[in-house]
Amino acid sequence: MILAGKILLIGLLFYVFYEDVKERKVTLLLLFTLFVLGGLLNSYHHILELFLISTLINLSVISAIIFILFLYSKFKLKAPLFDVFGVGDLLFFVFMAISFPVSTFLVLFSVSLIFSFVISIVFKEKLKNLIPLAGLQALFLGCVIGVNLLFTITNLYAF
Repeated sequence: MILAGKILLIGLLFYVFYEDVKERKVTLLLLFTLFVLGGLLNSYHHILELFLISTLINLSVISAIIFILFLYSKFKLKAPLFDVFGVGDLLFFVFMAISFPVSTFLVLFSVSLIFSFVISIVFKEKLKNLIPLAGLQALFLGCVIGVNLLFTITNLYAF
């Protein structure tokens, strides 16, 4: 059952990438499905208390990042937050926070942002300053989970 959940998660992540790149948006139903599936896969590996504590820590990290981004957009860019950062991107951040324990979340979140930055620089002309952040993070995460599923490199759910 867990294997089927991980395969479904990978498929949904690749669909987020496709949808975000093609249509420049991610549907709420797809993100809600990711929340539920990611949360179930994470909670399967831990007792409820550890799952809730790690989720709260992850959400605190995301809150701090969003606050800093809010300040930057307000004072430096002089633009509203959601003119520079999409709601779908925020919800994808929340999905990642729910889906992994703290150590895995911090590594995957950081590296997926670096991956997105590098891709946005390489494909700068094609993207035209509109970076599909949630889609690029989903592509990265789908590849990481897929490779880990095939080769069992590490336990993504270990504390």
